[in-house]
Amino acid sequence: MKTLIPLLGILLTSASFVRAVVETEDLASAVAAGKVIVTFSGNGGSSGDAIEATVVITPKAGGDLVLTVAPATRLQSGNSSAQNMVIASVRGQVVGGNRFGARSDVSVSATPKSYVFDAYCTDFEKDNPSTGTQFRLGKVDPVLASILGQSNSTTVKQVAVWIYTDKASFSHVNQKFNVTQSDWDAAAAIAKKCSAN
Repeated sequence: MKTLIPLLGILLTSASFVRAVVETEDLASAVAAGKVIVTFSGNGGSSGDAIEATVVITPKAGGDLVLTVAPATRLQSGNSSAQNMVIASVRGQVVGGNRFGARSDVSVSATPKSYVFDAYCTDFEKDNPSTGTQFRLGKVDPVLASILGQSNSTTVKQVAVWIYTDKASFSHVNQKFNVTQSDWDAAAAIAKKCSAN
């Protein structure tokens, strides 16, 4: 019995540690609570790996955090001529240059880290966000969440977003963004299905 009590203590301590490491929190909630500072910026693209964010904890965090990002979290551009964006997912942590290590969450500590996000333009008529374009977190759009989960194709996802947000037409989109008829048809079907739900 004497060896069982210390063993139970070790197991309980280990279980608490594992639980603390595994628990995650939503990025928007952590920002609202003042636990993290995040700076979103564009990289010149409108679709796919188009947004980077640098994150760091504040003293309110009480330690390192692992954050998730809700699909279809909108990003509001700080530049009125640049596109607003919508996040589809976390792609990974920047490891140097144009490379990143794949990750589906955001690990935040006192050392600033940068992450790449799969994101899509929600304003067809505006300019692509540059590296100087800053964004602030917006709300999650349930229709966009459904749209972004329907295809693995960057082109199809982007076109479906524009059909939903801008009521864009095939000919108008092709003036700035090359899309085939088959990709357009797939995107139109997704936008129609998701908008109807």
